[in-house]
Amino acid sequence: MIGFSRVEVVTDKSPARRRAPVNSSFRIALACTSLCLAVSTTGAQNVRQCPLSERQAAFARPVVATGFVAGNVELWHYFKKAWWSGEKAPHFFFRSDWDEDFRDQDKFGHFLGGYQLSRAGYESLQSACVSKKKALITGVAYAAFFQLQIEIFDGMYKKYGFSYADMIANTAGQTLEAEEQLHPHLQWLKPTISYSQSAAMRNRANFTGPSELRRSLDYSGQTYWFSADMRQLLGSRAPRYWPSLLRLSAGHSITDYVDPITGASHRARRKLLLAIDLDPEALPGQNPLWKFVKHELSYYHFPSPALQLTPGVRGISWYR
Repeated sequence: MIGFSRVEVVTDKSPARRRAPVNSSFRIALACTSLCLAVSTTGAQNVRQCPLSERQAAFARPVVATGFVAGNVELWHYFKKAWWSGEKAPHFFFRSDWDEDFRDQDKFGHFLGGYQLSRAGYESLQSACVSKKKALITGVAYAAFFQLQIEIFDGMYKKYGFSYADMIANTAGQTLEAEEQLHPHLQWLKPTISYSQSAAMRNRANFTGPSELRRSLDYSGQTYWFSADMRQLLGSRAPRYWPSLLRLSAGHSITDYVDPITGASHRARRKLLLAIDLDPEALPGQNPLWKFVKHELSYYHFPSPALQLTPGVRGISWYR
Protein backbone atom coordinates (compact mmCIF):
# COMPACT_ATOMS: atom_id res chain seq x y z
CA MET A 1 0.00 0.00 0.00
CA ILE A 2 2.50 2.61 -1.08
CA GLY A 3 1.61 5.49 -3.28
CA PHE A 4 1.86 8.83 -1.60
CA SER A 5 1.06 6.87 1.49
CA ARG A 6 4.33 6.08 3.26
CA VAL A 7 6.42 9.00 4.30
CA GLU A 8 7.27 8.60 7.97
CA VAL A 9 9.69 6.30 9.78
CA VAL A 10 8.54 3.65 12.21
CA THR A 11 10.46 4.10 15.45
CA ASP A 12 10.99 0.46 16.30
CA LYS A 13 14.35 -0.14 17.99
CA SER A 14 14.49 -3.89 17.39
CA PRO A 15 17.49 -5.38 15.57
CA ALA A 16 15.29 -6.02 12.55
CA ARG A 17 15.12 -2.27 12.01
CA ARG A 18 18.84 -1.85 11.38
CA ARG A 19 19.89 -0.65 7.96
CA ALA A 20 20.36 -3.61 5.70
CA PRO A 21 23.60 -4.01 3.75
CA VAL A 22 23.63 -3.57 -0.01
CA ASN A 23 22.01 -6.66 -1.52
CA SER A 24 20.33 -7.90 -4.67
CA SER A 25 17.22 -5.81 -4.01
CA PHE A 26 19.34 -2.69 -3.86
CA ARG A 27 21.01 -3.61 -7.12
CA ILE A 28 17.59 -3.97 -8.74
CA ALA A 29 16.69 -0.46 -7.57
CA LEU A 30 19.95 0.96 -8.85
CA ALA A 31 19.60 -0.81 -12.20
CA CYS A 32 16.14 0.65 -12.73
CA THR A 33 17.28 4.22 -12.23
CA SER A 34 20.51 3.66 -14.15
CA LEU A 35 18.40 2.73 -17.17
CA CYS A 36 16.61 6.07 -16.88
CA LEU A 37 19.99 7.78 -16.55
CA ALA A 38 21.24 6.19 -19.77
CA VAL A 39 18.14 7.19 -21.74
CA SER A 40 17.80 10.72 -20.42
CA THR A 41 21.38 11.83 -21.00
CA THR A 42 20.85 11.66 -24.77
CA GLY A 43 18.63 13.49 -27.19
CA ALA A 44 18.75 17.27 -26.77
CA GLN A 45 16.12 19.33 -28.54
CA ASN A 46 16.94 21.66 -31.37
CA VAL A 47 18.86 24.58 -29.82
CA ARG A 48 16.34 27.08 -31.17
CA GLN A 49 13.63 25.43 -29.05
CA CYS A 50 15.77 25.29 -25.94
CA PRO A 51 16.37 28.26 -23.61
CA LEU A 52 19.75 26.80 -22.65
CA SER A 53 22.95 26.90 -24.64
CA GLU A 54 24.29 23.61 -25.99
CA ARG A 55 26.89 23.58 -23.24
CA GLN A 56 24.31 24.29 -20.52
CA ALA A 57 21.97 21.60 -21.87
CA ALA A 58 24.79 19.05 -22.02
CA PHE A 59 25.49 19.77 -18.34
CA ALA A 60 21.85 19.90 -17.22
CA ARG A 61 20.77 16.54 -18.61
CA PRO A 62 23.11 14.30 -16.59
CA VAL A 63 22.47 16.47 -13.51
CA VAL A 64 18.73 15.83 -13.76
CA ALA A 65 19.22 12.13 -14.49
CA THR A 66 21.67 11.73 -11.62
CA GLY A 67 19.01 13.28 -9.39
CA PHE A 68 16.70 10.44 -10.44
CA VAL A 69 19.26 7.86 -9.37
CA ALA A 70 20.19 9.58 -6.10
CA GLY A 71 16.54 10.10 -5.17
CA ASN A 72 15.65 6.49 -5.86
CA VAL A 73 18.61 5.12 -3.93
CA GLU A 74 17.92 7.33 -0.92
CA LEU A 75 14.22 6.48 -0.89
CA TRP A 76 15.03 2.80 -1.27
CA HIS A 77 17.19 2.94 1.86
CA TYR A 78 14.44 4.83 3.65
CA PHE A 79 11.75 2.30 2.75
CA LYS A 80 14.08 -0.56 3.56
CA LYS A 81 14.56 0.78 7.08
CA ALA A 82 11.00 1.92 7.71
CA TRP A 83 8.85 -0.68 5.94
CA TRP A 84 10.75 -3.75 4.81
CA SER A 85 12.26 -4.67 8.15
CA GLY A 86 9.47 -6.85 9.50
CA GLU A 87 8.97 -10.59 9.16
CA LYS A 88 9.64 -11.90 5.68
CA ALA A 89 7.11 -14.11 3.95
CA PRO A 90 8.12 -17.74 3.35
CA HIS A 91 7.76 -17.03 -0.36
CA PHE A 92 6.90 -14.14 -2.65
CA PHE A 93 3.13 -13.66 -2.74
CA PHE A 94 0.44 -11.58 -4.41
CA ARG A 95 -2.75 -10.15 -2.98
CA SER A 96 -5.74 -8.11 -4.03
CA ASP A 97 -6.64 -5.50 -1.41
CA TRP A 98 -9.63 -3.68 -2.86
CA ASP A 99 -12.19 -2.09 -0.54
CA GLU A 100 -10.52 -2.57 2.83
CA ASP A 101 -11.44 -0.57 5.94
CA PHE A 102 -10.10 2.64 4.41
CA ARG A 103 -12.21 2.12 1.25
CA ASP A 104 -9.48 2.36 -1.39
CA GLN A 105 -8.30 5.77 -0.23
CA ASP A 106 -4.74 4.50 -0.54
CA LYS A 107 -5.37 3.65 -4.20
CA PHE A 108 -6.01 7.31 -4.95
CA GLY A 109 -2.62 7.98 -3.36
CA HIS A 110 -1.01 5.43 -5.66
CA PHE A 111 -2.73 7.03 -8.64
CA LEU A 112 -1.51 10.49 -7.66
CA GLY A 113 1.97 9.11 -7.00
CA GLY A 114 2.18 7.59 -10.49
CA TYR A 115 0.95 10.81 -12.05
CA GLN A 116 3.27 13.11 -10.12
CA LEU A 117 6.38 10.95 -10.51
CA SER A 118 5.80 10.81 -14.27
CA ARG A 119 5.10 14.54 -14.43
CA ALA A 120 8.15 15.49 -12.36
CA GLY A 121 10.42 13.31 -14.47
CA TYR A 122 9.02 14.62 -17.74
CA GLU A 123 9.12 18.30 -16.75
CA SER A 124 12.62 18.02 -15.27
CA LEU A 125 13.98 16.50 -18.45
CA GLN A 126 12.15 19.01 -20.63
CA SER A 127 13.76 21.82 -18.63
CA ALA A 128 17.12 20.21 -19.46
CA CYS A 129 16.21 20.28 -23.18
CA VAL A 130 15.68 16.55 -23.64
CA SER A 131 13.33 15.96 -26.57
CA LYS A 132 9.66 15.68 -25.67
CA LYS A 133 9.41 12.06 -26.74
CA LYS A 134 12.44 10.90 -24.76
CA ALA A 135 11.51 13.01 -21.74
CA LEU A 136 8.02 11.49 -21.66
CA ILE A 137 9.24 7.91 -22.13
CA THR A 138 11.88 8.35 -19.44
CA GLY A 139 9.57 10.12 -16.99
CA VAL A 140 6.91 7.44 -17.24
CA ALA A 141 9.50 4.64 -17.16
CA TYR A 142 11.05 6.10 -14.02
CA ALA A 143 7.66 6.27 -12.29
CA ALA A 144 6.81 2.73 -13.40
CA PHE A 145 10.16 1.27 -12.24
CA PHE A 146 10.02 3.14 -8.94
CA GLN A 147 6.51 2.02 -8.05
CA LEU A 148 7.05 -1.52 -9.36
CA GLN A 149 10.11 -2.07 -7.20
CA ILE A 150 8.13 -1.06 -4.12
CA GLU A 151 5.48 -3.66 -4.89
CA ILE A 152 8.16 -6.29 -5.54
CA PHE A 153 9.73 -5.64 -2.14
CA ASP A 154 6.26 -5.62 -0.52
CA GLY A 155 5.73 -9.09 -1.96
CA MET A 156 8.59 -10.38 0.18
CA TYR A 157 7.03 -9.39 3.53
CA LYS A 158 4.11 -10.99 5.37
CA LYS A 159 2.49 -7.68 6.25
CA TYR A 160 2.13 -6.43 2.68
CA GLY A 161 2.37 -8.62 -0.41
CA PHE A 162 2.50 -7.56 -4.04
CA SER A 163 -0.81 -5.75 -4.60
CA TYR A 164 -2.53 -6.05 -7.97
CA ALA A 165 -4.75 -3.15 -6.97
CA ASP A 166 -1.82 -0.89 -6.19
CA MET A 167 -0.23 -1.65 -9.55
CA ILE A 168 -3.46 -0.84 -11.38
CA ALA A 169 -3.67 2.52 -9.58
CA ASN A 170 0.03 3.24 -10.23
CA THR A 171 -0.35 2.52 -13.93
CA ALA A 172 -3.52 4.59 -14.22
CA GLY A 173 -1.72 7.65 -12.84
CA GLN A 174 1.26 7.18 -15.13
CA THR A 175 -1.04 6.71 -18.11
CA LEU A 176 -3.00 9.89 -17.41
CA GLU A 177 0.17 11.98 -17.40
CA ALA A 178 1.36 10.37 -20.64
CA GLU A 179 -2.00 10.89 -22.33
CA GLU A 180 -2.14 14.53 -21.28
CA GLN A 181 1.26 15.22 -22.79
CA LEU A 182 0.48 13.33 -25.98
CA HIS A 183 -2.99 14.90 -26.26
CA PRO A 184 -2.88 18.41 -24.74
CA HIS A 185 -6.65 18.85 -25.08
CA LEU A 186 -6.95 16.41 -22.15
CA GLN A 187 -5.09 18.77 -19.82
CA TRP A 188 -8.38 20.22 -18.59
CA LEU A 189 -8.24 17.45 -15.96
CA LYS A 190 -5.78 17.77 -13.08
CA PRO A 191 -5.43 15.44 -10.04
CA THR A 192 -4.97 17.41 -6.82
CA ILE A 193 -4.86 16.72 -3.09
CA SER A 194 -5.82 18.38 0.19
CA TYR A 195 -5.13 17.32 3.76
CA SER A 196 -6.49 18.16 7.20
CA GLN A 197 -5.73 16.07 10.27
CA SER A 198 -8.47 13.65 11.29
CA ALA A 199 -9.73 13.50 14.88
CA ALA A 200 -7.84 10.24 15.35
CA MET A 201 -4.62 11.80 14.13
CA ARG A 202 -4.97 14.70 16.56
CA ASN A 203 -5.71 12.32 19.42
CA ARG A 204 -3.28 9.49 18.65
CA ALA A 205 -1.03 10.30 21.64
CA ASN A 206 -3.91 9.27 23.94
CA PHE A 207 -4.56 5.85 22.38
CA THR A 208 -4.38 3.09 24.96
CA GLY A 209 -2.56 0.63 22.69
CA PRO A 210 0.10 0.86 19.99
CA SER A 211 -0.99 2.61 16.79
CA GLU A 212 0.74 3.01 13.44
CA LEU A 213 -1.39 6.01 12.53
CA ARG A 214 0.62 8.91 11.10
CA ARG A 215 0.07 11.52 8.39
CA SER A 216 0.92 9.13 5.59
CA LEU A 217 -1.73 6.68 6.82
CA ASP A 218 -4.24 9.30 7.95
CA TYR A 219 -6.53 8.45 5.06
CA SER A 220 -9.53 10.09 6.72
CA GLY A 221 -7.70 13.41 6.60
CA GLN A 222 -6.73 13.10 2.93
CA THR A 223 -8.96 14.13 0.04
CA TYR A 224 -8.06 13.35 -3.56
CA TRP A 225 -9.62 15.57 -6.20
CA PHE A 226 -10.08 15.57 -9.94
CA SER A 227 -10.10 19.23 -10.89
CA ALA A 228 -11.61 20.42 -14.18
CA ASP A 229 -10.78 23.58 -16.12
CA MET A 230 -14.33 24.33 -17.26
CA ARG A 231 -13.29 26.82 -19.93
CA GLN A 232 -10.93 24.33 -21.55
CA LEU A 233 -13.36 21.43 -21.11
CA LEU A 234 -16.42 23.18 -22.56
CA GLY A 235 -14.68 25.51 -25.00
CA SER A 236 -17.16 27.88 -26.60
CA ARG A 237 -19.96 26.27 -24.58
CA ALA A 238 -18.43 27.44 -21.28
CA PRO A 239 -20.55 30.05 -19.51
CA ARG A 240 -19.26 33.54 -20.25
CA TYR A 241 -19.48 34.43 -16.60
CA TRP A 242 -17.26 31.50 -15.48
CA PRO A 243 -14.00 33.06 -14.15
CA SER A 244 -10.77 31.51 -15.42
CA LEU A 245 -9.50 31.47 -11.82
CA LEU A 246 -12.10 28.88 -10.78
CA ARG A 247 -12.17 25.15 -11.49
CA LEU A 248 -14.81 22.54 -10.61
CA SER A 249 -13.51 19.59 -8.59
CA ALA A 250 -14.86 16.17 -7.63
CA GLY A 251 -13.27 14.64 -4.54
CA HIS A 252 -13.01 11.33 -2.70
CA SER A 253 -12.35 10.94 1.01
CA ILE A 254 -13.59 8.71 3.85
CA THR A 255 -15.08 9.00 7.30
CA ASP A 256 -12.93 7.94 10.26
CA TYR A 257 -11.50 4.47 9.84
CA VAL A 258 -9.56 4.79 13.12
CA ASP A 259 -11.56 5.36 16.30
CA PRO A 260 -10.53 8.79 17.68
CA ILE A 261 -10.76 7.49 21.28
CA THR A 262 -9.32 3.99 21.22
CA GLY A 263 -7.29 3.92 18.01
CA ALA A 264 -9.09 0.76 16.87
CA SER A 265 -9.64 0.30 13.14
CA HIS A 266 -13.14 -0.02 11.73
CA ARG A 267 -14.77 0.18 8.32
CA ALA A 268 -15.06 3.71 6.96
CA ARG A 269 -17.72 5.14 4.64
CA ARG A 270 -16.88 6.88 1.39
CA LYS A 271 -17.25 10.64 1.08
CA LEU A 272 -17.89 12.00 -2.41
CA LEU A 273 -17.64 15.76 -2.79
CA LEU A 274 -18.03 18.60 -5.25
CA ALA A 275 -16.19 21.88 -4.79
CA ILE A 276 -15.08 25.03 -6.51
CA ASP A 277 -11.31 25.01 -6.78
CA LEU A 278 -8.88 27.89 -7.29
CA ASP A 279 -6.45 27.66 -10.19
CA PRO A 280 -3.20 29.44 -9.25
CA GLU A 281 -1.99 29.20 -12.86
CA ALA A 282 -4.67 31.73 -13.82
CA LEU A 283 -3.13 34.37 -11.55
CA PRO A 284 -1.42 37.25 -13.38
CA GLY A 285 2.35 37.39 -13.84
CA GLN A 286 4.72 35.73 -16.31
CA ASN A 287 8.02 35.77 -14.44
CA PRO A 288 9.58 32.29 -14.95
CA LEU A 289 10.01 31.67 -11.23
CA TRP A 290 6.47 32.85 -10.48
CA LYS A 291 5.10 30.66 -13.29
CA PHE A 292 6.88 27.67 -11.78
CA VAL A 293 5.43 28.43 -8.33
CA LYS A 294 1.92 28.83 -9.75
CA HIS A 295 2.24 25.58 -11.65
CA GLU A 296 3.30 23.58 -8.60
CA LEU A 297 0.64 25.16 -6.38
CA SER A 298 -2.02 24.19 -8.90
CA TYR A 299 -1.71 20.55 -7.79
CA TYR A 300 -2.95 21.42 -4.29
CA HIS A 301 -6.63 21.89 -3.55
CA PHE A 302 -7.01 24.99 -1.40
CA PRO A 303 -9.79 25.21 1.23
CA SER A 304 -13.12 26.13 -0.30
CA PRO A 305 -16.89 25.62 0.06
CA ALA A 306 -17.97 22.09 -0.87
CA LEU A 307 -21.06 19.95 -1.32
CA GLN A 308 -20.83 16.49 0.25
CA LEU A 309 -22.89 13.93 -1.69
CA THR A 310 -22.24 10.82 0.44
CA PRO A 311 -22.65 9.39 3.05
CA GLY A 312 -25.19 12.20 3.47
CA VAL A 313 -25.89 15.31 1.45
CA ARG A 314 -24.78 18.49 3.18
CA GLY A 315 -23.05 21.74 2.43
CA ILE A 316 -19.67 22.49 3.96
CA SER A 317 -18.84 26.16 4.17
CA TRP A 318 -15.07 25.68 4.38
CA TYR A 319 -13.72 22.28 3.38
CA ARG A 320 -10.03 21.60 4.00
